[in-house]
Amino acid sequence: MPKASDRIIYVQGSFDLLHHGHLKRLQLAKQEGDFMYVGIWDDQMVKYYRGDCYPVQSIQERVLQVLSSKYADDVVIGAPFILTKDLITSLNIKKVVTFSDSEEDNVKPEFSESDQFSIAREMGILTTLKVNDPFFDITTEKIALRVLQNMQEY
Repeated sequence: MPKASDRIIYVQGSFDLLHHGHLKRLQLAKQEGDFMYVGIWDDQMVKYYRGDCYPVQSIQERVLQVLSSKYADDVVIGAPFILTKDLITSLNIKKVVTFSDSEEDNVKPEFSESDQFSIAREMGILTTLKVNDPFFDITTEKIALRVLQNMQEY
């Protein structure tokens, strides 16, 4: 539970197959405040916005993985894809963090113009970070492709 004096941060995503790229984003986002909520989209939301192959893991698995990291203070299970003012105000969020250089959570082409963060941007609380890490370009898609390419060996 955040303290009244905490600067509350929010970051969201599917966090499917938690990997170094996710952890690096969580680490950098956490440095922006004192208490961090991680919004995790439910299975239907991920499937709708990203496609039928996703998520690879269930919401329960994804939540437990994120909670096991030292960066997440709490999670919002079934967070909305398009961040709402109600969520921001009810959790007393002071800063919403997103990343400019991540291919993680790419959406289907018909949703490419969707602005998940329009409300946060209008409220002046959106911060976009850039990660300078050679391992950051790992994505769930790249992991899945690696498994498919090595399937014969398995």
